[in-house]
Amino acid sequence: MTDRDGEAVPGISLWRAPPFLAGLALALLPAGLLLADETGGSFDPQTLSQRGIDPALANLLLQAPRFTAGRHALNLNVNGQRRGRVDVTFDQTGALCFDRALLDAGNLKLPEASVDTRCLGFLELYPQTVIEQEPASLSLSLVVPTDAIRPAVQDVSGYQTGGFAALLNYDLTGLYNEYGDDSNRFGSANTEVGFNAGDWIVRSRQVRTWQDGQSRTTHLDAYAQRTFAAQQAVFQAGQINLYNPVLAGAQITGAQVLTETALQDQNQGATIDGIANSPAQVEIRQNGTLIHSTVVPAGPFSLTDVRRLNSRSDVEVTVKETNGEERRFTVPAAMLGLGLPAPGYSVAAGQVRKIGDSEGAQPWVVSAGWSGALHPQVSLSAGVLGAEDYRAAGASLGWLPWRDSQLQFGVQGAQASRRGKDQGLQTDLSWSQRLSDSWAITTAASWRSLGYRELEDSTYTTDTREQRRSRYRDQQSATASWSHPMLGAFSAGVSRSSSYTGDGSTRALASWGTSVGRVSVSASAEWQVGGRKQSDDSVYLNISLPLGENRRARAWARNAGGEHRIGAGLSEQLNDQLSYRVGVERDSRDREVESSLGVSALPYYSQLDFNYTRSDAERASYQGGARGGVVLHGDGLTFSPYPVRDTFAVMSVGEMAGIKVSTPSGPVWTDWQGQAVVPQLSAYGRSPVEVQTRSLPRNADISNGLAVLSAGRGAVDRVEFGVALTRRALLSVTRDDGTSLPRGAAVSTGDGEFVTLVQEGSQVFLPNVLDQRPLWIKASGREPCRLDFELPDKGDPQVYFETTAARCRQP
Repeated sequence: MTDRDGEAVPGISLWRAPPFLAGLALALLPAGLLLADETGGSFDPQTLSQRGIDPALANLLLQAPRFTAGRHALNLNVNGQRRGRVDVTFDQTGALCFDRALLDAGNLKLPEASVDTRCLGFLELYPQTVIEQEPASLSLSLVVPTDAIRPAVQDVSGYQTGGFAALLNYDLTGLYNEYGDDSNRFGSANTEVGFNAGDWIVRSRQVRTWQDGQSRTTHLDAYAQRTFAAQQAVFQAGQINLYNPVLAGAQITGAQVLTETALQDQNQGATIDGIANSPAQVEIRQNGTLIHSTVVPAGPFSLTDVRRLNSRSDVEVTVKETNGEERRFTVPAAMLGLGLPAPGYSVAAGQVRKIGDSEGAQPWVVSAGWSGALHPQVSLSAGVLGAEDYRAAGASLGWLPWRDSQLQFGVQGAQASRRGKDQGLQTDLSWSQRLSDSWAITTAASWRSLGYRELEDSTYTTDTREQRRSRYRDQQSATASWSHPMLGAFSAGVSRSSSYTGDGSTRALASWGTSVGRVSVSASAEWQVGGRKQSDDSVYLNISLPLGENRRARAWARNAGGEHRIGAGLSEQLNDQLSYRVGVERDSRDREVESSLGVSALPYYSQLDFNYTRSDAERASYQGGARGGVVLHGDGLTFSPYPVRDTFAVMSVGEMAGIKVSTPSGPVWTDWQGQAVVPQLSAYGRSPVEVQTRSLPRNADISNGLAVLSAGRGAVDRVEFGVALTRRALLSVTRDDGTSLPRGAAVSTGDGEFVTLVQEGSQVFLPNVLDQRPLWIKASGREPCRLDFELPDKGDPQVYFETTAARCRQP
């Protein structure tokens, strides 16, 4: 066996295995030595003695696996069903104690007799129960009669619930530009604050921007929500986004109840693609409200998981370049995808709220919706919405006509009577088809009549005829993707919209990428036709090749508005915490050369970025950013390099700092208290968390470095990895007369607890010499002798084990 660094360690296989594992008999003893009689009841002691094996050791290894006496935090399974983690007690003989906590966690019936005692008589009542102890995986499995299980309407007990913690998520960016005699500054802070308490989730989101000394704050929402798992329902209250499966939502101050599965559609995340000609500020608005702001480097960008206010309104993107130029384009809602509503229901009531600088009425509104399956291939959704001077209703039909195909049709009708009487219809049609393993296409179209109004449109204070006619009449979009093992992957999309005034605009995107060996090639293009021609066509080509394991060189060419640029750069991932990138770029039109330097750091508790560019014309740009989260919990304040989501955990690895742990969000490291945040758990799912043992000190032992967490939505789980400092030694042992010990002799404590075996060459590996109990060595046919050795008072924590000579003395 080897240590964490891959070095061979004599005898570690004997130490690593707990002494109570029966399976060790097969692993530790050579083939042919485990000779049982024909009944299988015991080993043949005569044969074992002839081979130099102590029969007492063989009988010890034959015992079933069991935990040591005391309390253990174990993963409980009952009749194959997960029941979460529970503290379980074992007595000195390894027998399981069926106390009240264990029976409640396993949803098992309480015996009527002796209910006041610590260990209840469950086995006396149900003697057919099978107990399987699994120390290697820190789990306990019970197989009980069906009548021993408490009747339950719905089983949600297998998920961790409860917990309290407060949090702050931050995404900070800053940009400073110098060009000629002018300069400008920009900064943004996307923050989310809140807490989890008793499965309640309380959050507040806001965006603050600074532009040349002027600041602006946009409050997005503040709400509280809780999932009632037994009813499969979610309750939300506060400043929320009204959810309706077929009608456009609105921002309200109120409350709503919806099916838990429908929560996945709430605040749908969208992906916004574009191209920046230089390090640029990107602002995304919906219904005139700023919903996301960030800074991107030059080249293609893809902003993922942009949370929209609703799935029916278009999104406007503004790209502010370093030279002061601004480009705007609109992404139709149809191109971002409508998606099939999740099955379930939603009911909401509240008052339409004002966001940012928008002006208008704030009427009360009620909404209700339902989605369900009419057939395994057909789903139906319906919804109604009513407010003062406004009413709307709609329905949507989803159909899976054949394999890898999806068709959806929706129609909505609305009537607004605040100013006159506007009424109309809107229809939506989308179709997606996977033609083969290589080809896939998606198309969508929508049309609305002149009088159709959404709720937010009806709340505007002014509504002239020209404004009504400027609303879009129809939208179309289409995307196609194709992939080939050698030629790579290609995708293209186009969207078009037109209004009743006759204005129209078209925007298209195309991309291609492939790999030849370890060389990567990619290209992307963006262009807009018609409408407000504030952006010119852009084309971007990139080639990347490796220069070692973690270093890559790349070259690129791009064309934007008739300006051609070519460049080359180098990037390297130095370690888990640090990477850098450098590059130079030349403008073919004015022959200006621009150099850039970028550094990305993950200093354990935050993500940091810095970018610097400078050109021959004394034009410079500085950009920096920081992202992460902070969690305040019962054991202190802990930082996270990733945003903390609605379900998370706080973990500890003893009190050791700088220990690397793999989580579903990425690697995290323990702080000075030995604590770290698991920033995201899969609600009602399984989330693995694993300690990277190579990051542990060499004098540390961990019983089990892997935990699989199952938590309900809103829970704050707690994970503790037991780590103990130890001191290991490899002894070269001789008897008093100078002879060696036979291979396979057993090493035990004075009270008979097995420790290890003597290895080839009379060597003994001791996993923990801090245990001061005397050790005895017993070989077959010989009297036991006492093991004596001496080590320095202070061990070396940089070595995995120490070596020294030892004597085995007769008493």
